[in-house]
Amino acid sequence: MAAEYLLFDLFVAAPILTLWLLRPQWLRDAAAPALRAVLWGALPFVLWDAAVVGRHWWFEPTRVLGPAIAGLPLEELGFFVVVPLACLLTWELVTYAGRPQRATRAWAALAAGPLALAAIVALWFGREYTALAAAALVLAIGLDEACGTAVLRTRAGRDHVLVVVGLTTVFNGYLTARPIVHYDERFTLGLRVGTVPLEDYGFGLALVLVTTVLYQHARGRALRPSWPARAIRARLGGYRQLWEAPPQPRDASPRPCRVAVIGGGLAGLSAAELLSRRGVAVTLFERGATLGGKLAAWRDTLPGGFEAPIEHGFHAFFRHYYNLSHWLDELGLRRAMRPIDEYAILGRHGERAAFAAQGSAPGLNLLQLRQQGMFRLRDVVRPRTGRALELLLRFDADHPDPALDQLSFAQWADDAALPPTLRMVFTSFARAFFAAPDRISMAELVRSFHFYYLSHDHGLIYDYLDGSYDEALVDPIAARLRAAGVELRLGHAIGTIAPHDHGLAVDGERFDHVILAADATAAARVLAASPQLGVSPSPSMRAGQRYAVLRVWCEGVIGDELPVFVVTDGVRLLDAVAFVDRTDPRAQQWRQQRGGSVLELHCYAVPDDVPSDAVAAGLLDELATLLPGGRTLRVVHSHLQLRDDFTALHVGMQRERPGVASGHPRLWFAGDWVALPIPAMLMEAAHTSARLAVNRICEAEGREGFPVWTVPRRGLLARRAA
Repeated sequence: MAAEYLLFDLFVAAPILTLWLLRPQWLRDAAAPALRAVLWGALPFVLWDAAVVGRHWWFEPTRVLGPAIAGLPLEELGFFVVVPLACLLTWELVTYAGRPQRATRAWAALAAGPLALAAIVALWFGREYTALAAAALVLAIGLDEACGTAVLRTRAGRDHVLVVVGLTTVFNGYLTARPIVHYDERFTLGLRVGTVPLEDYGFGLALVLVTTVLYQHARGRALRPSWPARAIRARLGGYRQLWEAPPQPRDASPRPCRVAVIGGGLAGLSAAELLSRRGVAVTLFERGATLGGKLAAWRDTLPGGFEAPIEHGFHAFFRHYYNLSHWLDELGLRRAMRPIDEYAILGRHGERAAFAAQGSAPGLNLLQLRQQGMFRLRDVVRPRTGRALELLLRFDADHPDPALDQLSFAQWADDAALPPTLRMVFTSFARAFFAAPDRISMAELVRSFHFYYLSHDHGLIYDYLDGSYDEALVDPIAARLRAAGVELRLGHAIGTIAPHDHGLAVDGERFDHVILAADATAAARVLAASPQLGVSPSPSMRAGQRYAVLRVWCEGVIGDELPVFVVTDGVRLLDAVAFVDRTDPRAQQWRQQRGGSVLELHCYAVPDDVPSDAVAAGLLDELATLLPGGRTLRVVHSHLQLRDDFTALHVGMQRERPGVASGHPRLWFAGDWVALPIPAMLMEAAHTSARLAVNRICEAEGREGFPVWTVPRRGLLARRAA
């Protein structure tokens, strides 16, 4: 029957289509990577098939329809689609089935040597199909190792091999028994399992293994670093590097030391806690009524008496915050952290850029952006675009390019002619540093892009605090400080700092050292009021644009299909949305009682021409246009914070930024506004600057210090140190 091979393909395809309909979730998530894996995986085998058809094998003309491409019946091309898809579906739903896998010894890699030798011997004796099947298995094993998917190192992978052997026996058994395909015994060993040549098992295993490896790789399921990833890690010298070993104590019994820490934000809390471990008497001054700075939280009473949480805003604790993470681990506070399920950017017209699978090595993650359709290769290899993007890979902490500090991101993006989708991603990233694209310094953005994306293999996935910031973070730190004897003076605004004997006087009170850890504007104000120090505030010590955090309690549920925090391609105001009712226990209680939502809307850089009294309405209007169901929400209560206390990272300011050393031997700076010798931004910069300031005091006072870690200080294309 001429349609027999076609009926065979349809028979194999039928359960695939049926299962896809029964598992629509898998169809949505896995269909695209599965089809790509099948098509790319089949390509070399189709070329192999076309090269040997008519010699190694041929097709029974009475059992195929007749139309052919490169000598291959169309039904044969269908075989390369339906059979690997059937094996992939079996892998996804049966052998792998989402179960955690652990890579064991590379037993399959040990077989690569004998297989390669067998291929050479078989070729010598003219057994071409035998040689090609053995060589294909060697290459498939090598691809599995090179991609880091380690399919053959797992129990699921070994079960998968058995399944493929069984399916090969069934599928190829039918094709050879009818026979639909004939073989020339001169090119094989002549050994068969039933009617199936032994070489068919090598062909089938290699085809399915290549397809499975490509599928696992596309879904971000690598168990080990790939060979390119290992080479990139070696090029960068590792991702977590020790920048400063702890200063060692000089004296068994150092003299008493008293330190003032000015500012109760993350930098100040970090400095006070670390110093208290070394027996230093610490007094922490905070002008506000609460500790925490940008991590602060408090309570508001809603209509009806509901006690609602208010926070400065949602914070992302990225995995490469090595110093901050180490400190929080020591304090036992990372137990309250939960991993984000996805990092997503929502476009203005319903587009969605997702980054959950962006955990691969620096440089390779850029290629994954291309795979997601964020740019086309031909768009970025144009000289003007390619040269501009190279800057991101040439970052060098020791030799920053001064010209970049005179260039805004907007001007750079225009000059680079960035593809629209890639520009959307870059713009969303740039605005997260509290500056409009035409204001933020490209030098700062290159540093931040290196720090967040091109210096480690964690990607953009981060942890968030599952609970309120006061109860889960700030209050435990404050309790630890009090237990260690740290004096906390809340509601105490500092007037002046002045030299006094061998130390400094803070509003007339003597200390051996002072760490100025207030925000940039407040620190500049203190320095300006303290001319006797001889330390003038830098012009860069000022706030950037206004930013807004609007928390709203609504009737109606929205955004359950989205991650707990999403970045938006803001039209004008809305830059991000946090779904607080999925992270804060009190907000969850509101949702359960009222059947509503608690959202937090962020604008990182409020345009100068937007009046303060129009910000809240503007954020809500943009939310309504961005999210389905946004127009049906009824706001019961809202709380707007409109602030301007984030450091300006504007054009021309980087070279003027002060470091940890103030210029006075007893005064040290800490905060996210301080220039550091290593790449660090936001919370990691605040904590790391405090750690460095503490180490300088420990050195001066003969006490043991603390280790300081860093991401690589040079990019992939930067010149290495001689």
